[in-house]
Amino acid sequence: MPNTTHSNNLIFGSKRQLVLLRIWLGIGFHFLKKYKNPLLINRIRKQVLSLKQIYTAEFGITKMAFVDGKYYFNSNMNGWPSPLFYRPLDVEVKKGFAQAVSNLENLKMVQIALTKKCPLNCEHCYEGHELNKKDTLTLNDHKRIVEKLQNAEISVIQYGGGEPMTHVDDLVEILNTATDQSDFYVYTSGFNCTEKNLLKLKTAGLTGISIGIDHYIADRHNAFRRNEKAFQWALEAAKNASAQKLVVTFTICATKEFCSEDNLWKYLEFAKENNADFVQVLEPRAAGNYEFQDVYLSQDQLKILEVFFLEANSSPKYKQHPIVLYTGYHQRKKGCLGAGENYLYIDTDGYMSSCPFCRNIKTHILDESHEASIKAMKSEGCALPKSKIEIYENV
Repeated sequence: MPNTTHSNNLIFGSKRQLVLLRIWLGIGFHFLKKYKNPLLINRIRKQVLSLKQIYTAEFGITKMAFVDGKYYFNSNMNGWPSPLFYRPLDVEVKKGFAQAVSNLENLKMVQIALTKKCPLNCEHCYEGHELNKKDTLTLNDHKRIVEKLQNAEISVIQYGGGEPMTHVDDLVEILNTATDQSDFYVYTSGFNCTEKNLLKLKTAGLTGISIGIDHYIADRHNAFRRNEKAFQWALEAAKNASAQKLVVTFTICATKEFCSEDNLWKYLEFAKENNADFVQVLEPRAAGNYEFQDVYLSQDQLKILEVFFLEANSSPKYKQHPIVLYTGYHQRKKGCLGAGENYLYIDTDGYMSSCPFCRNIKTHILDESHEASIKAMKSEGCALPKSKIEIYENV
């Protein structure tokens, strides 16, 4: 049964325009206060627009999610109003003015695999080879990792796994120990996302959750997740997260079997009925449980995804539906958003990679050589096979 208790709203039309005007005024005031030179504002505006283009399509921002007093146009970015909203903009402006920015400081977001533990063994799991082995990172290690990231002013930190909600108390302690200089998110199957647990996390500083739900039909999702309780866990998690005024994202791996126009539009309607703020579409990659398998989408299927992404976010018909996020679209237009450029992944043992799928494992995040490792990631770029890059570039 759809959840009808969700208090969050999607902002569009004239209200959206008013909020965007307020945001631009806020950006102008922020930089005027910082640099005290009105002649620099137009130059700063160009730097801000260059960052905006990484996360939005050509038609710009058509709607926003309003959650717990803040406006979001992407659940991988900070909401506004918040001092954190300006942090990535500050970095872009610094670079535009040729000011020194370290490779770590340049990152917009970091995802950390909290644990190898998980009650599922999902078909597509990128940590499939590590599941339920002994954890090597201690709670103190995770606190040190967050401290290092926050010292570099990383404003978005996401926790995945394994299943991070198997370690709720550790998450609560990590968030309570951290400063308020980052927004924290949890990637979860929905396991253990009780109202009590999400309240503890919200109180400790959690901003939102991304729920992996890979089909709008319960049996199909449960089969994909290899657990007969997975669908119910996911819906309960969405309901409880909404009640706690957390940002709610449904994340789907759009497999060859799923990727059709009919399925995508039905999934978007399903997400709307269950009060998701965002739908994040990921393409399957030959990593983890999919290693050595031909799971990549065809050129026709990529085109279907692109049309879905553009229409869902631009057509007035879908103005009250969740905002669709699709990094594959931006990757083909702007280049890889991971690979140490804007984002990196820290695996269950603490080692850095370009992303969960491109396992070009580098040094441990707590090692002092992190700068050289991130520089190497940037030079290597995306680890997608060359044959697939050629297909993707022609979409």
